[in-house]
Amino acid sequence: MGILRSTFRRTLPVSRAGAALWAWQHRHEISGWAGWAARCAPRLVAGDTRDVVTEGRLRARLAGDPRTRSALDAGGGGLEIEVRDGVAALGGRLAPDAHDLVVDVASATSGVRRVRDEITDAGHR
Repeated sequence: MGILRSTFRRTLPVSRAGAALWAWQHRHEISGWAGWAARCAPRLVAGDTRDVVTEGRLRARLAGDPRTRSALDAGGGGLEIEVRDGVAALGGRLAPDAHDLVVDVASATSGVRRVRDEITDAGHR
């Protein structure tokens, strides 16, 4: 255990305070991914791995694009995603430009056969 710990500290010299600060700054994204993992656990146990992997792939693509990352924030109340039988159901309230981009990304994600768009535009109340 001591060798592993010292090797890890040499290869990744991050203090506990630095790691805690990073986690605090990214808490919405971390809580969003943790919530998704908790919601997917029963589906994985039941053997529904294809839709879980597809939903994870879609969430990762949206999180990787800076234009759509804020839509996934748990604190933002923005985008809701669920994939069932290859159909990506998108819901929530988003800005019109983000709305179009999210639908385009979902349509281009492998494993998604169809997109059910239930997103409302945040600009229209």
